[in-house]
Amino acid sequence: MRLMPSRPRTPWVPFVVAALLFTVLVGALNGALNLWSLHVLHRAVPAEHHQSHAVAQLFGFMWLLTAGVSFHLAPRLFGGALPSPRLIRLVSIPGIAGVTLLVLGRLGNLLPGSAWLGLAGAVLVLAAMAAWFRFVFTLYRDRQVVGDWLPMFVLAGTGWWLAASLLLFAWQLGQTVGGPFARVPFELITSTALYGGTASWVVGITLRAGACTMRIGRASADRQRRGFFAWQAAAALLALQSALPFEAWSPALSFAGALGLVALLSVVRPFQKPHEAMSPNEPLLRVAMVAAWSFAAVAALAMAWQGASVFGVLPPPLLKDAARHAFTLGFAQLAVFGFAGRMLPSFEGVPMPSRGLYDAGVLALIAGAALRLSSVLSPWKPAMVASGVSGAFALIGVSLIGFCFARAMVEGARLRRAPRASVKSVKLRAVRA
Repeated sequence: MRLMPSRPRTPWVPFVVAALLFTVLVGALNGALNLWSLHVLHRAVPAEHHQSHAVAQLFGFMWLLTAGVSFHLAPRLFGGALPSPRLIRLVSIPGIAGVTLLVLGRLGNLLPGSAWLGLAGAVLVLAAMAAWFRFVFTLYRDRQVVGDWLPMFVLAGTGWWLAASLLLFAWQLGQTVGGPFARVPFELITSTALYGGTASWVVGITLRAGACTMRIGRASADRQRRGFFAWQAAAALLALQSALPFEAWSPALSFAGALGLVALLSVVRPFQKPHEAMSPNEPLLRVAMVAAWSFAAVAALAMAWQGASVFGVLPPPLLKDAARHAFTLGFAQLAVFGFAGRMLPSFEGVPMPSRGLYDAGVLALIAGAALRLSSVLSPWKPAMVASGVSGAFALIGVSLIGFCFARAMVEGARLRRAPRASVKSVKLRAVRA
């Protein structure tokens, strides 16, 4: 007879809680204030503010949530063993503490010694990332489930995240003590984490959980293989673009990124007709996912527009910024909230609580991403105001969705406590009898 644990393990909870706090309190809030200052008040924003926003969104939200969910989901997708409590602590404690120190390290003169705090944070994140990579690599090596390219996307994404943490350590070392590492571009870190780590994981999960959420068919293994290699090459070229000291090859590399996104769209095919009608009581999960891939198509168009400059077609000044946010806020964050909206409540064994708030959060996030793209019409004042208020919509969106996820975790914890209470009462009645 197999004995089940009295309390099911929930390794993702600290990761998800920390990820939601980082994206609401630092990522979205900081981003909203920066946009308002830049596009409405026309005031300069220190580079440290942009960097703390990027660190919080990429490492604090995207990576922490991905790592947390992977501890529950990856063993089931690969057919491998669950992580040990020690491994979860080796990733969660230094990972969460490291991102916190990295954010504090961007305070500059406001916090004496902040650069050294940032360096300590980079070391902790690198240690946590190495333990996580070993976990994923072991699952990949010993995998029992085959049939699609999800394992390759996931392993490649984890490798990209490890590379991004190495670059982050090198950059932070240069910021703290100077030397040759001071020349490491910050954009190289964000490009590696975004296009390599985040996108590879999002596409990998979309092959199963995302396709199920959108109720669409999966692509053939050959199509997935072509999309995998096309995107890995595109991610490498987009990262290289940020590291080049000259602009001559920049348009061609942008065009390569556009082709890579087209390859991913051909793999997922998000706009195909769903297999069955949506339930009227179902949250806007499919809407979030389809909107995410719509923004991926917009990002591809923007990258192609950038690439067209080689033919003399001059792009708007803020087109690159709009393309990046179409990819981050529009594609990556909406996709994560889309399939996480299906997975996290199922992990907890509860339906989506406050469904109306989740739906409102998805719509607010879509509106925020759409308004953010209006910056390409600069310096037209209404467009800049629209871009300036887009951060407020994004903040409202992530706050509402985060609240729904938090409620799901609280209700799941109550369910896990209930059986133990009933078992104790049965034992007491037996003793008294």
